[in-house]
Formats: sequence, C-alpha cells, structure tokens
Amino acid sequence: MAQTAYGVPMACGYVGISTDCVTYTDISGYAQTVTPAEQTRITGEAYTFSGDTAIFKAGKRTPVSVTVNIVYTEDDAGAFDIIEAIHDATDCPDEICLRWTPRGDTAGMQQYTVTGYLTGFQYPPMDASAGGPIMVTFTVMGPEIVPTVKAS
Repeated sequence: MAQTAYGVPMACGYVGISTDCVTYTDISGYAQTVTPAEQTRITGEAYTFSGDTAIFKAGKRTPVSVTVNIVYTEDDAGAFDIIEAIHDATDCPDEICLRWTPRGDTAGMQQYTVTGYLTGFQYPPMDASAGGPIMVTFTVMGPEIVPTVKAS
C-alpha cells in the first residue's frame, strides 16, 4: 500500500458543547485537546477439558469517555463557566453533547459526537512555579461516539 497524502493536522479543529444537542456553543478558542478513550468490547472465555485454548467471544461495546482540556478563564461566558454550570446543576443531570471536527467547522468535514453525561469536572489548579495559563479538564461519557459528516 502506498503512503497516504491525506493526513489531517491536529491543530485546525472545532469543539462544541450543547445542552440540547441541537444548538452548539463553539469552545474551540478555549479547548486545547480532545482525547477520546479507547472504546472496548466486553469479552469472555470458557475453558473445557478438551482442547488447549479457550472458547473466546466478544459482546457489546462499553461506554466511552471523551476528555477535553480547556483554558481556565473568568469571563462569565467562557467554556469553564458553561461546563461549571452543567456540573453544578442540583437536579438529576441532563444529557449533554460534545462534538468535535478535526478539520474545522466546515460543511462536508467529518465530525464526531458523544451524547451522554458530564462525568468529570476539574476546578482550577495552581502552581507557583508555572508561568503558563491554568488548564482544566472535563469529561463526557456516553454509549458511543457517532461519526457523521457536517451538514451546512
């Protein structure tokens, strides 16, 4: 197989968050990384008295989590404030959607969406020996990551 000429740079993407899974807030200007965990399948094996290897089968996919690293800001409408409000909701949590598009927010580009719940939220850490911006993470977990092509 010949070497591909179609690599996608990692620094040109779009990241959006939504509480209704219809209207997304663009948090690309705050997001530094989007890291989907490896999704696995439930597996199992059984051994019998005959034979030297297991009878091995695979089942359903396990839920998957996606962790986003964002710049902490105190601008009252930034990514941290949006995620913090979702995290601090006192009632049973609502589903949220996280969408990312590796090649940017343009029609025809591949995008990925996880619909699930906010399962991780980090408050701002501090380090007196550091000079860079404060970074925090949040994690959304759902049953699957759905790939689609971005419409208009």
